[in-house]
Amino acid sequence: MSGTALQFWPRMRRVERAAWSAIMRCVRARKLESVPLPVPVEQWIEGPLGIRFGIADLSHLGPHAIGRSRPKDREIEVSVTIVKDEPRFRFTAAHELGHVVLHAKVTEEFREDEHRDFYDKAIEREADRFAAAFLMPIPSLGVELAAASAEAGLDVHDLLRGVRGGDAPHRLAFRGKVLPALARKFGVSLTAAAHRFSDIELATGEVAIPFEAVVSVLSNDQAREVVNRR
Repeated sequence: MSGTALQFWPRMRRVERAAWSAIMRCVRARKLESVPLPVPVEQWIEGPLGIRFGIADLSHLGPHAIGRSRPKDREIEVSVTIVKDEPRFRFTAAHELGHVVLHAKVTEEFREDEHRDFYDKAIEREADRFAAAFLMPIPSLGVELAAASAEAGLDVHDLLRGVRGGDAPHRLAFRGKVLPALARKFGVSLTAAAHRFSDIELATGEVAIPFEAVVSVLSNDQAREVVNRR
């Protein structure tokens, strides 16, 4: 049973549908049989999705600007300052893609800033959810979570129950073994991988890992980042 993939269900169905539609468009355009991992976000943005993508100096937008998108112009830029931080670069690109796909009627330009105090947090959180769904699609996540759990010698169902229930050994295994394996497989940060589980449900209707439990398996700095982006 430990190698059995889980069935997950999205909590934000509109966002998940939009992300999956974009993925399938790319898979069909590339004539692929399955979704490649890590998802080639940069190549897909400027390839099958037909959006101009660039790496630029965005310092003129402010000292903390890391991304910008113009939905109507179908243009995305990511700051040159984060190119070497691959998980951050990938998530920022997917976040801006979320704005292009979801928010073309909201405003002409979005800017991703490390400090979001002056932005519409609901809109930004929606773009975050899109990015997570695009980079960690539900079908792939169920398969890879089961595989990572089995590699750690754990039953995936027991692992999730233990993490939800506050079992210390299960939380330690999730944080130290399973989560890093998922982060590597999907090309995302530990923070993004952990937070993804609070946005999906099991077939029972339970949240895969509630937000409070997600925070508990992260370091203080990581937990602070998750809380700030919520």
